[in-house]
Amino acid sequence: MLAARLRALRESAGLTQSALGRALGVSVPLISAWEKGTVPPPRRLAAYAQHFAPGNDDGLRAELLALRSPEPVESASHPLAFAAGEAVTIVGSRLPDDRRAQLGQLDQVNPDYIDAYKYADLDALIELLPVVTSLNPASRVTIGTAEDLPPDGLTEHLILLGGVDWNPVTAELIKHLEHIPVRQLERPLDEDPGGFVVDADTDPVELVPRIVRTGARPRLVEDVAHFLRAPNPYNRRRTLTIFNGSFSRGTHGVVRALTDFNIRDRNAAHLARRFPGADTYSVVCRVRMVARQMVVPDWTVTDDRLHEWPGRMGA
Repeated sequence: MLAARLRALRESAGLTQSALGRALGVSVPLISAWEKGTVPPPRRLAAYAQHFAPGNDDGLRAELLALRSPEPVESASHPLAFAAGEAVTIVGSRLPDDRRAQLGQLDQVNPDYIDAYKYADLDALIELLPVVTSLNPASRVTIGTAEDLPPDGLTEHLILLGGVDWNPVTAELIKHLEHIPVRQLERPLDEDPGGFVVDADTDPVELVPRIVRTGARPRLVEDVAHFLRAPNPYNRRRTLTIFNGSFSRGTHGVVRALTDFNIRDRNAAHLARRFPGADTYSVVCRVRMVARQMVVPDWTVTDDRLHEWPGRMGA
């Protein structure tokens, strides 16, 4: 909303981004970023108000500041907050034995055996678990892989980490969700990039990670990740939540979209505004890598969102 208002101010004055940048003393890429959803600091919004409402800038400045800091979402409306006392099961992908053997963690007799190394998305699990438990203090929260599920695990609130290659629960449950126009591409070989296919209005669109190679070594530049919320097909009074990337980096990134302290409330508020009252919705987003660090996707930024459903490409 702030981005749209800034763009409207510029366009209504008949200014190009270059002209506005010169007037405010900032670069064209910065003006463009603000109009795509990057949040300007308060002093820049004051400069906007002074430029577009000279002599009467208090009202415009207050409006822009209010758009910059909308009311935070209540914890009860956070997608990971469930009714008090309702149990939650988190099912992670299991790291294949050949990968786990590289860590020396297959022998349970070994005194240094670490059971948590069985998880393919351990970073995502470490990020997710404390947030789920803090949002649901009266609920039992169970974690495990498909092999560890308790007898009633599939009928509780289900949170799945990882996709069709290494999480058999994800692979099975998405068969019940064929009405959602997003399908994951399998990665039978490590060199396969994976990605997702979106059934658009015309032809299907492939959304794939960006990988560059330096010699024979691949480097991930940008992953594609999927957040999905739907009723649990095995108990429609409970929910199914899937966090899934083409790679582990993507899974970690899309989890942090709803757990990172600096951004989770903004993303949760976006879901509440974008899908009010919906029990089924989906967001496919970019997860960028900068200097080998994963950047948390901001769903209020148009360029971070690749697809939303219900909706259209680029909605």
